[in-house]
Amino acid sequence: MARLIPKIDPKDISNVGERDVAMALVAQLPDDCIIYHSYPWLKATRNDIVRADGTIKKGKLALREGEADFVIVHPKGGILILEVKGGEIRYDSGNRGWFRQESHRVVEIKDPFEQARRNTHALEQAIRKESFRGQSNIPCPYGYAVVFPHCDYTGSAPPGADTSVIFSAPDLEHLGQRVTKLLGLWKRGSAPVSLSKQEMSGIQLALSPAFQLLPVLFRQVQEQEDRLHRLTEDQLRLLDFLDAHQRAAIQGVAGSGKTMLASAQAQKFARQGRKTLLVCYNKPLAEYLESSLPTELAGLIKVDTFHGLCAEWCRKARISFAPKWDDNGEFWKATAPDLFLNAIDIVPQKFDAVVVDEGQDFYPDWWIAMEMINSEGENGPFYVFFDPAQNLYVDEDLAIPDLGKPFDLPTNCRNTRNIALTCGKIRGVEIAVRSDAPEGVESVIKRLPKAESRSQEIKKIVSDWLGKGKLKPSQIAILSPFEKSKTCLANIDKIGRTPICTNPNEWRADKGVLLSTIRRFKGLEADAIIMTDVPNPESTPYFSISDFYVGCSRAKHLLVILAAEPDVL
Repeated sequence: MARLIPKIDPKDISNVGERDVAMALVAQLPDDCIIYHSYPWLKATRNDIVRADGTIKKGKLALREGEADFVIVHPKGGILILEVKGGEIRYDSGNRGWFRQESHRVVEIKDPFEQARRNTHALEQAIRKESFRGQSNIPCPYGYAVVFPHCDYTGSAPPGADTSVIFSAPDLEHLGQRVTKLLGLWKRGSAPVSLSKQEMSGIQLALSPAFQLLPVLFRQVQEQEDRLHRLTEDQLRLLDFLDAHQRAAIQGVAGSGKTMLASAQAQKFARQGRKTLLVCYNKPLAEYLESSLPTELAGLIKVDTFHGLCAEWCRKARISFAPKWDDNGEFWKATAPDLFLNAIDIVPQKFDAVVVDEGQDFYPDWWIAMEMINSEGENGPFYVFFDPAQNLYVDEDLAIPDLGKPFDLPTNCRNTRNIALTCGKIRGVEIAVRSDAPEGVESVIKRLPKAESRSQEIKKIVSDWLGKGKLKPSQIAILSPFEKSKTCLANIDKIGRTPICTNPNEWRADKGVLLSTIRRFKGLEADAIIMTDVPNPESTPYFSISDFYVGCSRAKHLLVILAAEPDVL
């Protein structure tokens, strides 16, 4: 099958005539053929005036535009431009006029052969100027044809045409053969029929600017963002569900909207006049949640991490809180929670409702404190949002409080289909996405064992995204299993003129692209993410399948994985 650009299913083309032609071309032309559909062009030309004496007065530059229904690039034949006129078409030979029957009226249309001829000359000149400057012609046959997919014809060809450049309804069954044969007739002089790889690349390079890949990327991100922001039906049902339940556990895959719903529920409690605690594990996530709260609710909602609460309550209770950094994490796992419980008994401050995000990162004993800090204890409003697949810290079996059967959010509504597919491959499962989720750009995986190669690749990608792609620094994050000093960017502080920052608040303020560990970025998201220094999952104690899954699932629209070892995915 030939390749269609843009990359869409020919059946999705709305114009019936063009759809029929596209399906025939894709099915019948060889695999190495490229077919551009609805190809626009814009050309600056002078409006020269021919005087009565035959001399020419040069006019001012003016833009002329056109659109070729199909541009076929055939490596063994050349370039053919097709103009398609679907429906019932009529030709008035007396007035040399063209008409289409539409419902109960007849509409005059442009001369299709003149359109095809104009498109051909404009594109030939553009290709020659871009890739074959100095040559009198592009190095292959080129020409045009007109396709009437719903009509046949009798008689002679109209003036300025030839029967060889007319394709009608019966020709659709063998359209590929007709295209190849016609290109042979368009051969000029001794020009070779087949294109070399270099010539083929030159033609593609000349045609690609009309599609403006990176600016389209920026617009695509915007359009996809609008679609991904809509709540799924599951989420809409969940909001009603939470209204009818004082206590609940909500389990959802990465990207199912758990953090958004946790914040929404905390705000709902606050608007009811309840003093609410919104707690999570990661400090950057807590800072983001706090910064995104409406200002009028700032005094009614306290946002913090679990360990942040431990330290604050111990300070209020005048209990010594001295973290130890050489005990394999035992202080944060067991000692800090015990001190927190003692502090809760001393400090009178309680909350009317508690909402927990990232519940899978909480150890079993921590839940006791979450119940005790609730003014109504085990009967108070209590909501836990969690995803077992994102357990990065707890080295025991998942333990979520018994809040009834968890409500399930199985649908990813943050990532494009391609990114969700990558995340599913990492976990070995299929991740459900919305029925109207955008396809998005395919995830890129490159295996670059050398740190210098990875850093150079990051510079190139980020420069492209910021430059031609028109993305903002706050849309781009670089994630690694390591702190900056141990990454391939250890000695790099800028990409071009854009700083590399490690502070999420500076990143959100558009002061630079973010470089973060995967675990610190957990719970956050970015439009475009580069995962770098990626080892084989489970081959080291610091990088598991869960780490890999969490990192990739943070990307909303663009994902690049730079692997330091082979067989990463």
